[in-house]
Amino acid sequence: MNTKLKLSIVGLLIAGNNILFSQSLADAIKLTTNEQYEKADAAFKNLLQNQGNSGEYLFYYGENFFKNDRPEKAKEQYQKAVEVNATNPFGYVGLGKIDWYIGKQTEAKAHFYKAITLAAGKNATVLMKIAEAYTQAEIKNLAEASALLTQATKLDPKNPEVYILMGDVYLEQNDGTNAINNYEKASAINPKYVQAILRQGQVWNRAKNYTLAIDTYKKAKNIDSTFAPAYREMAEIYLRAGMYGNAAYNAKRYLDLNNDCGTMGRYAGILFQAKQYKEAVAAASEAQKCDPNNVYLHRYLAFAQFESNDFANGIANCEAFFSKANEDVKIIPLDYEYYAKLLSKSKKDSLAIIQFKKALELQPDKIELNADIATCHRNLKQYADAIKYYNIKIDAGKAGANDYYGLGLSYYFSKDFVNADSAFSQIIKSNPNLGLGYLWRAKTNTQLDPKNEKWAAKTFYEDFLEKAKPEESKNNLVDANTYLGVYYMNNKDICTAKTFFKKVAELDPTNKNAKGFLDSAEAKKCP
Repeated sequence: MNTKLKLSIVGLLIAGNNILFSQSLADAIKLTTNEQYEKADAAFKNLLQNQGNSGEYLFYYGENFFKNDRPEKAKEQYQKAVEVNATNPFGYVGLGKIDWYIGKQTEAKAHFYKAITLAAGKNATVLMKIAEAYTQAEIKNLAEASALLTQATKLDPKNPEVYILMGDVYLEQNDGTNAINNYEKASAINPKYVQAILRQGQVWNRAKNYTLAIDTYKKAKNIDSTFAPAYREMAEIYLRAGMYGNAAYNAKRYLDLNNDCGTMGRYAGILFQAKQYKEAVAAASEAQKCDPNNVYLHRYLAFAQFESNDFANGIANCEAFFSKANEDVKIIPLDYEYYAKLLSKSKKDSLAIIQFKKALELQPDKIELNADIATCHRNLKQYADAIKYYNIKIDAGKAGANDYYGLGLSYYFSKDFVNADSAFSQIIKSNPNLGLGYLWRAKTNTQLDPKNEKWAAKTFYEDFLEKAKPEESKNNLVDANTYLGVYYMNNKDICTAKTFFKKVAELDPTNKNAKGFLDSAEAKKCP
């Protein structure tokens, strides 16, 4: 196979096939690379029908599913590759990758060893694909990946893909300089190799040099305007920058290039991140019509439906996701977290606590989940448990006004007014312009001073009225003005008392206390 032909098939070593066949396989692989998964699916089916089953074809068909987040379908093709030709190494590479991604390291290494043995040190692509799995999976083996790629370089030094993968290894080690050097080697071999340019953009993206990253992605688009990953990467950068309009535009361009079910699902994910929740629901629902078995669409729908306050349908999609997920579907902490939030919003706090704890178990550093658990316990009037979980977050030094508010309420309704007052005082310290802290210190101090011997709530009610916003609850305003009116009445300052009772009457014309005072002879003497 000449160099020009090898470059035309995206740097992958496909040996033992005629030129027409290689181009056909190259076309299918390019569709996968361009994330046009459904078009690639049709191309692979055509190949298999017209050319017959082959370990390589089935492997790359499996790769199309794998890169489209369909590991269960990928595994089927990898297994078929082994069944069709037990001496072909590619099927074992695929099976090993599936095992490696789900944490079955012993089984994965056995498959990889089988593939390497069958390749007999003569197939660079086998080594590259194993290295790719070691590099891209959550569980990594970068030393072994580097060793395999060093061997692959010796076997096929003019293959740009090997330098891409070597750059990826360096990138995972946070060595951006050597990553860029290898990506540039790939570009030197083939200046129009857009994957190399994309990777360079990803380095700048990782270094948070977003301007240079976008310029690099634009360079890739100028070489190949149909190269969809560049649009996806740009959409994600604009998301992080909060430029949601630009993000949605590039996501839509990505969708226009790859208008298939899988792409519609990814588009829904980007719309969700862009906070366009109703549009995300619509996109995911549309994708579900043509791909009803795609479990990940239930995830997108559930998340977006929570943010759209559609809690019932959100719960239904969460439950569908969990019921359909198998060992090949990676459940992430947000799956449990959103399910918990949906349950809590639906007043199913006992069930929500279970899901929040599952999310916390997977990400123990996410301390704020303890406050969510505490709030569920508070909703259930399980105040001792609520206090426990609020204090976990507070002790970690990550508390805000809402946490002290929840803690204060838990103490208040436990009738521990001293600790409630202490908690509410922290709200004032963290946000002195927020009326909430003053209101609840006032309420608490009326409990600590039930006979008004010290009028302990007076200054807090005064501060509350000063900070209160127009949308403040009428009942809270009535309570504050009534308390202050009674204070001045008891201190024989009838005219000042009248100003507060007049306010009560304005807020609540049927209030008997205000009416009784304002109708009194003493009050009528005041202007």
